[in-house]
Amino acid sequence: MKRHVLWFVAGLALSSASHAKPAAKPKKPAPAPAASAAPAAPAPPAAPTPPTLRLGTEAKPARVSAELTVVPTADTFDGVIDIELVVREPLPVLWLNADELTISRAEAVAGTSTIPGKVITTPKDFVGIAFEQPLPAGGARVHIEYKGKLTTRDSSGASKQKEGDEWYVYTHFEPLAARRVFPCFDEPSFKVPWKLTLKVRSTDLAFANTPVARESDAGGGMKRVEFAQTKPLPSYLVAWAVGPFEVVDAGKAKKSGTPVRIITPKGLAAQAHWAAESSAPALDALEEYFGTDYPYGKLDVISVPLFGGAMENPGLVTFTARLVLNPPEAESIGRKRAYAEVAVHEFAHQWFGDLVTTAWWDDLWLNEAFATWMEPKIVARWQPTWGAEEERVQTRNGAMEADRLVSARMIRQSIKSNDDVENAFDGITYSKGASVIAMFERWIGPEVFQKGVRRYLREHANGNGTAQDFLQALSAEAGKDITPAFSTFLDQSGVPLLSVDVKCDAGKTPSLKLHQERYLPEGAEGVQADAQTWQIPVCVRWKAGKNDGRACTLFTERDGEMPLTGATSCPDWVVPNEHATGYYRSLLGGGQLARLLADGGKELTVEERLGLASDLYALVRAGKVPYADALAVVPKLAQDKSRFVMNIAIDLVAGLRDGQLIPEAVQPSYARFIRENFGPAAHRLGWLPKKGEDEDTRLLRGRLLRLMADQGEDPQFVSEARRLASVWTRNHQLVDPDVVDAVLHVAAETGSRSLFDTWHEAARKEKDRRERNRLLEALGAFTDPSVVQEALKLSLSDEFDPRETSRLLFAASRRPATRPLAYAFVKTNFDALVARLPRDSGARFPFIGTSFCDEEHRADVEAFFKDRSTKFTGGPRLLTQALESMRQCAAFRKAQEASVAGFFTTAKASVN
Repeated sequence: MKRHVLWFVAGLALSSASHAKPAAKPKKPAPAPAASAAPAAPAPPAAPTPPTLRLGTEAKPARVSAELTVVPTADTFDGVIDIELVVREPLPVLWLNADELTISRAEAVAGTSTIPGKVITTPKDFVGIAFEQPLPAGGARVHIEYKGKLTTRDSSGASKQKEGDEWYVYTHFEPLAARRVFPCFDEPSFKVPWKLTLKVRSTDLAFANTPVARESDAGGGMKRVEFAQTKPLPSYLVAWAVGPFEVVDAGKAKKSGTPVRIITPKGLAAQAHWAAESSAPALDALEEYFGTDYPYGKLDVISVPLFGGAMENPGLVTFTARLVLNPPEAESIGRKRAYAEVAVHEFAHQWFGDLVTTAWWDDLWLNEAFATWMEPKIVARWQPTWGAEEERVQTRNGAMEADRLVSARMIRQSIKSNDDVENAFDGITYSKGASVIAMFERWIGPEVFQKGVRRYLREHANGNGTAQDFLQALSAEAGKDITPAFSTFLDQSGVPLLSVDVKCDAGKTPSLKLHQERYLPEGAEGVQADAQTWQIPVCVRWKAGKNDGRACTLFTERDGEMPLTGATSCPDWVVPNEHATGYYRSLLGGGQLARLLADGGKELTVEERLGLASDLYALVRAGKVPYADALAVVPKLAQDKSRFVMNIAIDLVAGLRDGQLIPEAVQPSYARFIRENFGPAAHRLGWLPKKGEDEDTRLLRGRLLRLMADQGEDPQFVSEARRLASVWTRNHQLVDPDVVDAVLHVAAETGSRSLFDTWHEAARKEKDRRERNRLLEALGAFTDPSVVQEALKLSLSDEFDPRETSRLLFAASRRPATRPLAYAFVKTNFDALVARLPRDSGARFPFIGTSFCDEEHRADVEAFFKDRSTKFTGGPRLLTQALESMRQCAAFRKAQEASVAGFFTTAKASVN
């Protein structure tokens, strides 16, 4: 929709006739003829109409040049920006995005004329430049001088952060924060070349998306660093950093020869060893998949101390320091794998998201779902022993957990406000989107899918793409239109539940009767299960005697039948979701599921065992299977050699107590069940690593032993954890890094005030941010009420950065003994907490209450946060989802508590 702006320039001559009023009628006749009435004062100029969400189309940028003066110890920076425009029609007011910028000068150059501009500073997120005369159609250049803030509260915008004794400045702009640094066209569809120059202290280093083109002395202890012009970029992908950094050479990509570097704060270069070792190989694997060279001139990975994740800025990818930095002697397997997976994700964006950028935030999934899907795809090629396919299934299971909510977003959700933009960065966009991509890749075939990806990138390189563009490219290579089927998953929320019954009629080929509806757990309200259908690619495996086979179909109706071609007798078993690739829950009729899992699923792949065990728990949540039936398969799952399956077994029992499903009377039986079924593996592993054991064993150890010590109440594991915690406190290098977190948490759960004080003091003195955060997390695990109160107070003290201590609140809220204290603390100190934390952090505080599993607390959370959540971007939807989670939990508890209690009161509960 085109936005019309009406603006009258002051001083423009107006026709008096059109604005004249008749003279007032005199009360008495005048002795002489009345003088003619004077013309009325001209009406004031109409106020310009500002944008509400998106900028207008009257003008668009063609190129941007910006010079910033940045000193990390200062609180502000100075900026000058020149935006070359293409003006489509005479333009009296140019609207740009801006937030917390103070503009001192604005003017435009059109042809040979310089046209002064007046700044309009409202509404929020926008600035208007009203010109003394409209800019003519054609080319123009807008020049703006301004000042911005270097924030210590946020990690977005331009943030100043301290590491050791030095200050640094980093940027993070996605999705709506470039406007805090540049007055600009801050939307993804405005994709243009940028030319950056940074004026910095002579002792600092400066980095941006592109290599340095020229560096010169600027006088007064300053220098000017000019960077090469970028390829076309949207504002949210522009990035820079300033400070006394160190640079680690990480080699070059084999195919393109792209130089790779790791950028760290001063004195920490040695801790970037794994990032330096693994980044180039990850890039090599991606170049091979995409079939083209890395599209930018360099690849710098920069470590950011206070940052929650990673960001795909082309040429300057930002990572949380927790992923990049680690002393070699304290390196954990989990941390190494986490960096590698995130590196694949962010590097994949260099093609899918950067080279081709989504046109608007409703297609954010094109970026994030694709990069999430790429993680196991590339890791499996690069590190085949890491269980990437099992990780894929875990991602799918997590997506379905988020998608169980009636209030869950669609993958491709319309964007009507900034709230919608912020809410788009969730598990639906990332994990559900990735899982749907994996399902359709399998349907059309990996090689065909890869050709479609390459086609899409080739056709839209250095531009923008949409869902339609992507699906058209895939369809063109597949030779069939996949858009209708794919769109049923893109454009509606929820998870399909596929009921599968074996049909074996004499003289006929065996078949499967299929029925689909929406999966709805207990407590779901406001939607009917049969109100939706999907076009589902369904692939099954079966076995009949010595014969086995598979069958696939695109299931488009509510009810249908699928022949098992090749089966000559009724199948012994059917796997309703081959390799757990399909994005649907399955309900096997006739006791089939129990038969598949009765022997631990020996006939199944690990992916299928993971998928079916997750489906089993989902069916329990939906009230279709009693919890006792799920618990009955735990003994076999707990013997599985796969750590992924073992973790599913742990999930089935670990949440019972926290979900208030274990009454006090059956607590001893519950703990004994855990010890008897998980004890053999736990005792075999022990707290100390053994020579020659594989990485999966080391990754499982911490969670398994924590289960034994906590819910299993095994005194041997508790005692050993306390001993190791004491050892670690004295010397961090004497405890295996893969179990440190579990050790500290077990020790804290029954720890004294003395231990709390010891760790508190250690955290104050700890200079290594990773170890300090580890200690702060452990301080949130104490259960003694008086100690918990002291821990919670740290979130309001100035001893630590609030972004570090906020983890204490959420850690305390997840434990039954401490959640009331954490919730009460947040309610009492809400305003003080949100004033210290990054803007809009208050949107997530309702989740402090979601560990409560009753309607009374749900009502209290709603009453407290109802008005408060509206003050934070994204807050209303997050509150809705928190409340729905609590409602479902309460309904689930009510429906299953008798089944759980009955299971643990029988003698069979402790028999393997």
